[in-house]
Amino acid sequence: MEPSGPAGREILAGVAPPAGSLVHTSDLDEASAAISEAYAPNKLQIAGRPGRFDMRLWTNGMPGLDFGYVELGTDVRLYAPPPGYHVVVFAGVGHVRVGQRHGSVLASRGRGVVVSPRDPVFFEDWSPDCRLVTARFDPVAVEHVLGALLGRTPVEPIRFGTELDLDGPRGGSFLRTLQLLRSELDRPDGMTTDPVMAGSLANLAMTGLLRGQPHNYTDELSDAGRAGVPASIRNAREHIEAHAGEAISVIDVATAAGVSVRALEEGFRRHVGTPPMTYLREVRLARVHGELQGADPDQTTVSAVARRWGLHHYGRFTAAYHARYGVSPAETLRRPVTVLL
Repeated sequence: MEPSGPAGREILAGVAPPAGSLVHTSDLDEASAAISEAYAPNKLQIAGRPGRFDMRLWTNGMPGLDFGYVELGTDVRLYAPPPGYHVVVFAGVGHVRVGQRHGSVLASRGRGVVVSPRDPVFFEDWSPDCRLVTARFDPVAVEHVLGALLGRTPVEPIRFGTELDLDGPRGGSFLRTLQLLRSELDRPDGMTTDPVMAGSLANLAMTGLLRGQPHNYTDELSDAGRAGVPASIRNAREHIEAHAGEAISVIDVATAAGVSVRALEEGFRRHVGTPPMTYLREVRLARVHGELQGADPDQTTVSAVARRWGLHHYGRFTAAYHARYGVSPAETLRRPVTVLL
């Protein structure tokens, strides 16, 4: 079997713009507005030769995942607030430096960058020949796929490693998966025209990201991580998941798991990384979040959904919700629904 690294680089080198919408402008303000519409509000500055600034921006996508392709023609600096998405950045040709709170990585043909949804981001050292390719993942959809892989509700936001090694076997496989999705999106008769197939392909890409890029759930997803969780802790988690809307206590959970409260708390500390009642709160937040996403804002209130899931202190609930999802519960209720089949 040939190494995947060179093959992955060949894929990047041959990446063409998607068949979606195109914006072409040499005006800096128009370019910033187009990037705001496609991605997020931003501050765009020319750092290279102004006369060579010439932006071409293409976008295309499906529920849960979209693609972008950007050429600028000269070096720029771009600053943006937290994107609200997991954004995977590649440089098909050339390079660009991508950074957040904990440092920066130079995206090139052998190295991609995974941008966190929760921190401001900047782009700089943009080579004039750079062809920037992005894959933007809905964090709620990624969390849903992670929950299916774990067999439980994730209680902490997913935190991916920043640097994506495209020379490694998993990085190359992930890149080829994205290329498959992009090619199908570009075809008028492609698989993404079928909503069921589009959902399956998006889930495949998210699974590839979760399996191929290190993150804070990687150990638990491994066979060794699964084998190391005692049955009592698995039973406790299942009890919490099944009774999250009820007024259950730590004693109830310990009884269902067949262990003492002290043993339960120690087991959660070692194998889950959070106390059992904190796990219950996070499960409730996830259930509220899921219900608000699919609710009719004219027929539903945030407080009613929160109470249904046992969250009765509205102030503490909204603060915890915002810390977890980066938006208020009211904003989630008002957002358009995104469905992954």
